Amino acid sequence: MFRIVRKESLNPTVSLMEIEAPLIARKAEPGQFIIFRAKEDSERIPLTIADFDREKGTVTIIYQIVGGSTMELDTLQEGDSLHDFVGPLGCPSETEGLKKVAVVGGGVGCAIAYPIAKKLSALGCEVHSVVGFRNKELVILEDAFRAVSKEVRLMTDDGSYGTKGLVTNALEQLIQEGNQYDEVIAIGPLIMMKFVCQLTKKYNIKTIVSMNPIMIDGTGMCGGCRLTVGGETRFACVDGPDFDGHLVDFDEAMHRGTMYRDFEAHVREASCNLLKQEEQ
Repeated sequence: MFRIVRKESLNPTVSLMEIEAPLIARKAEPGQFIIFRAKEDSERIPLTIADFDREKGTVTIIYQIVGGSTMELDTLQEGDSLHDFVGPLGCPSETEGLKKVAVVGGGVGCAIAYPIAKKLSALGCEVHSVVGFRNKELVILEDAFRAVSKEVRLMTDDGSYGTKGLVTNALEQLIQEGNQYDEVIAIGPLIMMKFVCQLTKKYNIKTIVSMNPIMIDGTGMCGGCRLTVGGETRFACVDGPDFDGHLVDFDEAMHRGTMYRDFEAHVREASCNLLKQEEQ
């Protein structure tokens, strides 16, 4: 069992948990993920590792409460334990040798982007972070990004905080200001990563994206997380989750991501009804 040592609400729909998992914390690197079950009969779902502390033996996850499984996870409190917590899985993000990088995060994807920015900064890389949210209420990890970045551009769709606009607007402005990046790392909604890659391709800047499709076993056996990258089938759980964004077929990935939308809505509704019954 894996004890929850800290739980924190980051905004109305996003929460953080710090989990006691010393063996995973010992090996974890930015970009890798875990697969967990909240309870014995829960669905197995993947979450990217948001942070880790090797001395304390803890792993931090950040999750958005959007479906039945994350709703169930959010019922657990400090002192409770997760039934399963397996990892680290996937390939670590490649950070060695980079001198100047733009890290672009969108929404809850910032939870995945932050540990990469933190690692790059620790290695002496100059980090420029561009983070985007729908509105001020949904902003997360602002102080954390500022602590590891020489430059931070915070964007909101409605202009309620930071600068009104898209992350691509801020990224292009940084490029046009003369910043020469070894690499851009983009993590967030598929549509955001697609348009970041279209922009960076125009400027011939290598761009890495983190792909998080549906996963079942996390070992490459089920094929549920398959993607087309450079015309070849790849598996996010074992070949990724990081890939060359200029080679990813985003349209196919977005289409596959909608396949279980009706089922997910049904499970979410059932979970809501169950939670209401438990409260009564």
